[in-house]
Amino acid sequence: MSVCQYKNKPFGMSRLVICLALAVVVAPSFSSFADAQDRTRSTSNRRLHPGKGYWSNQRASRGIRHAQDYSRDLYHYSRQGKGMTPDVAKSESEGLGKNIESAKKELSVLAKQYEGDKEVQAALKEINKHLDAAGATHGNLHGECCKDMPDGGAVMDCCSNITKELDKAAAEHKALLRLLAKRKQAKQPEKKADK
Repeated sequence: MSVCQYKNKPFGMSRLVICLALAVVVAPSFSSFADAQDRTRSTSNRRLHPGKGYWSNQRASRGIRHAQDYSRDLYHYSRQGKGMTPDVAKSESEGLGKNIESAKKELSVLAKQYEGDKEVQAALKEINKHLDAAGATHGNLHGECCKDMPDGGAVMDCCSNITKELDKAAAEHKALLRLLAKRKQAKQPEKKADK
């Protein structure tokens, strides 16, 4: 009788081979799982060190979104048949202008951070083109909103054009963020087991 016995049955060679084969198959998956955990950054590490351009991109995105909100709100306000209150129209127009300028400012910070990168610079140029168009139309809008009795139709037209340009800028900015995210993923080093 063999030394290895399990419940009074001999532990055969076939069971031993199956156990060894299973161990050989399962063991590498544990090491690759551990390597994958090493490659991923912890949530706290990502929050402390989010990467180049993160905060400027967040602020630029926020500025564009807020400008879109102001433009849409002012558009809907001008559609009311009761007429527009000059103080409200002027205040909303000023908020819209501040957010367009805020987005431009943050994009200029990004342009400095990615100074030598032609692809990012081209994307930023395209976004700025749309923001400049929205800013030019905003000048007309603000002139109309500063009148004693703003014309709702003119305000609606300006807001519609501004919203279209801001939507294009937001889409271009999202494409830029996707590009930067792909680059960041490609840069993450693959850890090799030293074992």
